[in-house]
Amino acid sequence: MEKLKNFEYQHVELMDSHWKTQRTELIETYLKIENDDLLHYFRQLADIPDDSDGLVGWYGNNASTFGQKLGAFAKLYLVTKDERVRKKAYALADGWGECAAASDKVIDVNGTYVYDKLMGGFLDMIEYLDYEPARGYILRLTQSAAKRFHREVGRDGLQTMGEDMIEWYTLPEQLYRAWMLTGEELYLTFAKEWDYPYFWEKLNNHDFTVGPRHAYSHINSLSSAASAYLVTKEERYLSAMKIAYDEVLSHHTFATGGYGPAECLFPDEDGYLGDSLKANWDEDKLHETYRNFGDSIRARDDKWGSCEVSCCSWAVFKLCNYLLTITGEAKYGDWAEKLLYNGCGGQLPVTGEGKIMYYADYFINGGFKSVEDGRMHPNGCSFEWQCCTGTYPQDVAEYANMLYYRDESGLYVSQYLASSVEFEAAGGKYVLENSSFYPKEKTLRFRLHADKAGEFAIRFRVPSWACGENNVRINGVLIKAAAVPDTWLTLEREWKDGDEVEIQYEFVLRFQPVDRYAPQIAALVYGPIVLVCDKMTLFSGDVKHPEEWIHPVQKDGYSFAFRTEPGHVQPYGHLTREFYPYYEVPQMEWYYMYNRILE
Repeated sequence: MEKLKNFEYQHVELMDSHWKTQRTELIETYLKIENDDLLHYFRQLADIPDDSDGLVGWYGNNASTFGQKLGAFAKLYLVTKDERVRKKAYALADGWGECAAASDKVIDVNGTYVYDKLMGGFLDMIEYLDYEPARGYILRLTQSAAKRFHREVGRDGLQTMGEDMIEWYTLPEQLYRAWMLTGEELYLTFAKEWDYPYFWEKLNNHDFTVGPRHAYSHINSLSSAASAYLVTKEERYLSAMKIAYDEVLSHHTFATGGYGPAECLFPDEDGYLGDSLKANWDEDKLHETYRNFGDSIRARDDKWGSCEVSCCSWAVFKLCNYLLTITGEAKYGDWAEKLLYNGCGGQLPVTGEGKIMYYADYFINGGFKSVEDGRMHPNGCSFEWQCCTGTYPQDVAEYANMLYYRDESGLYVSQYLASSVEFEAAGGKYVLENSSFYPKEKTLRFRLHADKAGEFAIRFRVPSWACGENNVRINGVLIKAAAVPDTWLTLEREWKDGDEVEIQYEFVLRFQPVDRYAPQIAALVYGPIVLVCDKMTLFSGDVKHPEEWIHPVQKDGYSFAFRTEPGHVQPYGHLTREFYPYYEVPQMEWYYMYNRILE
């Protein structure tokens, strides 16, 4: 059924890098959250005495991300072996169980959204930490949900029963998973009730007039299709996933891999991506207003942003993992790569107050990174400890789980963060170490440590953008090897201790238009890295050959940078502009990702 296996959060170690720093900062911040504050909401429901005030913001409303945080702790323990993280996961799970034992309110109050997150967290505790009490927890939760949840669905395929039933189409993923882990028939029966035929059948018919949909949760719904496929083996589920992947990545994403301006996917307006980047006063807009995921017509409000970055990254990481393991095709590492470097890789640290960079901004008139959300619920609840504080720890836990895969023939390298992996092949034990500083440098350097010589394959994913001269060396000798974009570069030989592999995918500057309706609006990309400009600019130049008028320079604080030649900034021929990696831009510094370019 599955052609590849990942390493299930084990045997992979991140080396020092920007991404390991993100993970370390996240762990230290989340360990400081008082367990009493995380359990406060449930203790109130259970009438258990509690002196804490709990967390504010979204979490204070319904502890909606408790399950996500719990699951992230389970995975973070496996990838770091930090005993503090394991103890926190157990303490929180035990504390929740005490509340559930004291009152059925803890079980019965949850709508589809919170139920789904609790199921995911407790299943992670079962699968990754062997936490047996969670088997009882998920059974009680599901028995309650099966009695309470409405099944009425409107003609547009969406649930019509209000806030308690939001994002119901994400339920099958965890329910099918629960059945696979436990064999309990209730989960299988309940999972089938939440199929999403309106969306998946339209995808299978290549009909993309879906109507406005919430962006993150609809990419997340494809993970439900993945679980359905793994259980039922029905091709229609896998087909919908593949078609959605190609369609959204080709026509609904920004250069970063981000998607969903105003959290909307598949709106009815052509050119909505380009329009979302333009200011209200822009005379070049196709539509004066835009449609959000609730099908409301709005004027642009920068507080909505261009991409719900933590959540969108998590949905894509999961989807790519499913597609990679099920199909074994290298192309399904591409979208994950974009968001690894330019999505969650470009985020700011979560603060101890629960403030997070909710949206990433790509506007023509500029953006900056901030953890200040600037929105408020009608009841006065601020945007702190919101959904992104549940998905971001899932993202950073996934860093170590998305790098390497395996099958009986050997090892697959999908992403290139500095790291090492322990694996078995040809009857021996091996460690492959990636000691490169990619993407800060272009050359990938691998060294194999072996207890015996063995013949097997190591396959390296060739990125979609690697269309230039790609060089491969084994032990310093240049070899002939097929390095075709979106395929695996296969090196099969007898491997020995100390063998070294160097791969250089040629980084090429290219302008990537936002969409076909606004070809003059583009972001500058270098290899896998999206670059941003230091000032809002109307450029003139050959968009097909930016290397002819944009050249490398040094810029303090950035791993690499570029500067335009004079004569390409309109209307002032003497001016120049600089570009540098978006993911390295610090907090509250203005940047300009998309610009107009006139040929």
